[in-house]
Amino acid sequence: MAKIRESKSARKERAHQILSILEHSYPNSRIALDYQSPFQLLVATILAAQCTDVRVNMTTPALFEKYPTPQAFIDAPLEEIEKQIFMCGFYRNKTKSIKGASQALVERFGGEVPRTMEELLSIPGLGRKSSNVILG
Repeated sequence: MAKIRESKSARKERAHQILSILEHSYPNSRIALDYQSPFQLLVATILAAQCTDVRVNMTTPALFEKYPTPQAFIDAPLEEIEKQIFMCGFYRNKTKSIKGASQALVERFGGEVPRTMEELLSIPGLGRKSSNVILG
């Protein structure tokens, strides 16, 4: 049985149609994570792996008050961040990911969260799913 290949333009058009249907079906959809900046959303998506959004939202207000910037996370001892995010599970790995992401943001992106998939995927701790959430 021969496979029919879809052209890039046809695939793009189909994706737009699907997106249109989803937007019509779910007009008020929003991210369940609470955040006030792209950086906070980036950290929240790292914390959300294998954790509920409710638990992440319980953790992040105090976390972001204590560490409001990528540089604040870089400067913080691992153990302090681990204590703050313990409730989210996998806290050691998530702490390393947050610190690595913060380092990448400061060193390569001037402390700002990039706006392309390729750049986001280059940041430690971010995969395609988190990057899609960040890009909206």
